[in-house]
Amino acid sequence: MSESSGNMVPLASLESGVKVRIVSIDGGRGMQHRLESLGVRPGKILMKVSAAFMGGPVTVLVDGRQVAMGRGIARRVMVERNPQ
Repeated sequence: MSESSGNMVPLASLESGVKVRIVSIDGGRGMQHRLESLGVRPGKILMKVSAAFMGGPVTVLVDGRQVAMGRGIARRVMVERNPQ
């Protein structure tokens, strides 16, 4: 595991407006492939734009595009704050 592993948090737990770097995606091949096709992959920097109240989708800005994903998926995307 990397040195920054202590700073990893699920994307779903962040407040809106925070820039982060994706560290890992804890899911099967299908989910990883789907997220990669949307530009969401380890190493990418993104910003959480919004999250719907009571378990709705999480929206992020990655490569100038807004991408929405379910809260369950966002819980499996591990990120680190303060990307360098």
